[in-house]
Amino acid sequence: MKKIISICIFLAAFNSVMAQKEFIGKWLSPSKKGIVETYTQGNKLYGKLIWVKTERKDIYNKDESLRNREVKGLIMFSDFSWEAPQWVNGKIYDPANGSTYSCKMWMDDNKDVLYVRGYIGIALLGRTEKFSRFK
Repeated sequence: MKKIISICIFLAAFNSVMAQKEFIGKWLSPSKKGIVETYTQGNKLYGKLIWVKTERKDIYNKDESLRNREVKGLIMFSDFSWEAPQWVNGKIYDPANGSTYSCKMWMDDNKDVLYVRGYIGIALLGRTEKFSRFK
């Protein structure tokens, strides 16, 4: 009986790790003006803007001292924690308006669409965007 329980625990943990890894990759923004590459660091998920259609500075940033940095290379997704089946309690930076929002993300059943919900306060007060897997 102990072996069966141990095997079940191992399979559940393995399944969770595999589900987390499905989020890793390159994602085309809904506007098709940028590609974000997601990766894990420690137990957290992050996403870096690796391609932009039009190169520009981060001119809309609320922090004036950051307005001279390039948008390409920015960390857009940060500090997400895994709560199966989604990444939660993270932050998303929107270079179009210079704001940072609380965020969570999940995928469709085909693993080709990344739903990213940015919000202020509670998730009900937010907006969901669809990022497409970039191949």
